[in-house]
Amino acid sequence: MAPRPRIRLLAADDDPQVRAAYRDLFAHHPEVELVGEASDGAEAVEAYARLRPDVVLMDLQMPRVSGIDAIGQIHQRWPDAIVVAMTTFGTQEYVVAAIRAGAAGYLIKGVGGSGLTTALRQAVAGDMPLSSTVRRELAAVLKGDAASPPPQHDLTPRETELLRWLGHGFTNAQIGARMHLSEGSVKQYVARIGDKLGVTSRTQILVRAIQLRVVDPSDLPPIHD
Repeated sequence: MAPRPRIRLLAADDDPQVRAAYRDLFAHHPEVELVGEASDGAEAVEAYARLRPDVVLMDLQMPRVSGIDAIGQIHQRWPDAIVVAMTTFGTQEYVVAAIRAGAAGYLIKGVGGSGLTTALRQAVAGDMPLSSTVRRELAAVLKGDAASPPPQHDLTPRETELLRWLGHGFTNAQIGARMHLSEGSVKQYVARIGDKLGVTSRTQILVRAIQLRVVDPSDLPPIHD
């Protein structure tokens, strides 16, 4: 059986020491290949166009073009791009801005090498890596919607069930096991739900599900960083 191809990674961070740490971590990594680096958002967009990596680790606070703006530009030009926000900030302002820009996940710097590898694997597989701090902030910022009547939607009971599992942080494989679906079928369900809700990324789908009262933010479980 042929080994899986390594994940092609672009790392964008204005701190040269952070970029050096990525180089050291992935120099001989069996699952991840660091194919490019960028020191600001403008370089990140240019490097993405040139390299077309599998996933981008994007620092949010960078000069010239911020990481959030770069996520938005990449997502607008390449809607299927997978960009994971990587920052020291887990505040509501940054979380919501990154998700609205199209981030496929959001991690707090300091996550260990194995945790980072797991997150990259999850992102490429179509799952949603979120640090526990970010998950709590996401829930908090959306709780304010609870006072208003829930918006109408045309989700089926099966799609609603899937969203609840998604809200609990389960991967496609875990959701499939609970719903007796193949992993590919789960991906198709998620894509169809995204079409109905008018969003694309998994994180944006979760946000809309909370706003629709399909997922209760108080039920979001902690995930260890």
